[in-house]
Amino acid sequence: MSPVTEATIDWLFDALGQLYGGHWRRRCIEAGWGQELQGAWVSFDANGEWLRALQHLSEVHVTCGLAALNDAAATAVAEGRTAWPPDSAMLFAKSCRLRPEPLGLPSLEEAWRNVQDHAFAGQPYLHDAVAAAAEHVDLHNLRSASYHQLAEHRRQFAHYYASSNRDCVVERVARGESLRPRAALGHDGQRSRAELAERTGREAAQQRVAEAGLPHSMNADQGLRSLKAALGRA
Repeated sequence: MSPVTEATIDWLFDALGQLYGGHWRRRCIEAGWGQELQGAWVSFDANGEWLRALQHLSEVHVTCGLAALNDAAATAVAEGRTAWPPDSAMLFAKSCRLRPEPLGLPSLEEAWRNVQDHAFAGQPYLHDAVAAAAEHVDLHNLRSASYHQLAEHRRQFAHYYASSNRDCVVERVARGESLRPRAALGHDGQRSRAELAERTGREAAQQRVAEAGLPHSMNADQGLRSLKAALGRA
């Protein structure tokens, strides 16, 4: 990913000026982001504040941050509110999380619906990125998943599609890496009897815990007492 440079900041200032108009110009005057030249204010990163705040990011991050502000501005306008520019460079940096849409990828929700359509109806994947993240989802078991299990499948997909995980698809696309297939999870037909028995026992135990209303996290003594109580033993 290309690092942020002075040219990146110049481009960002122009983009923010187009997005916020006079509000951005006034913010720049108040914060000293620029200089008055020949009687006119010119907005730019006069003291290097923006470059210092964003130099650990890439141009792709900045693009995603600007897209996030654009979405927030569109929402504000639709609700009859004023869209205000960021108060500081650090505040803008917080909006620069990598997202699928600015990279030309389907949104997380659109991608997840596509995975389900592929699993249940054989629909083709919308994008190689969706297929790459779907490798980490057990599509065979997805078809018979309960509501709770479906949520877990979605969480797994989201982790590998768009998260802070360096191996997630969005990160890989931003770095320009290939989306060639990696080792996919096998379906039940590819698992040994021992693996299937172990998973079946684990899922049954989880179901009994859920039915008993037990918490998901407890220490060993609490777990033993709770399990005995659930099984009706002293």
